Amino acid sequence: MPFPDARTTDIAPYDIAQVAQRALLSAEFAGRVLQVTGPEALLPADRVRILGGALGRDLHAVELGHEEARAEMEATGMPKPYVDAFFAFFADGTLDESVVLPTVEQVTGRPPRTFAQWARDHAEAFR
Repeated sequence: MPFPDARTTDIAPYDIAQVAQRALLSAEFAGRVLQVTGPEALLPADRVRILGGALGRDLHAVELGHEEARAEMEATGMPKPYVDAFFAFFADGTLDESVVLPTVEQVTGRPPRTFAQWARDHAEAFR
């Protein structure tokens, strides 16, 4: 996987939907930008390990070097400007996706789901 040292605060789609629903149905959030994150900043290897636990398997991430990652991304048809942006974000550090924000809980009244919860809920899709 590319960018093995890049921590991200991945968010469950259900949490995005819950925030969007509340924002669309309430005047309280009119005109506001609601940035949402998951509850934890994980490395790619953390997510693979957690998914492995949900599946009852021992999974390990295989890191790609920058040249190999770039070649693989371009080989899948990803436009070069997108590839360059990913490298600027995660290799050069121009974007920090590791900051956990309280938005989901502030808007919905409950904390966002962890990656482990999401993995358990969706384990069958990976079998």
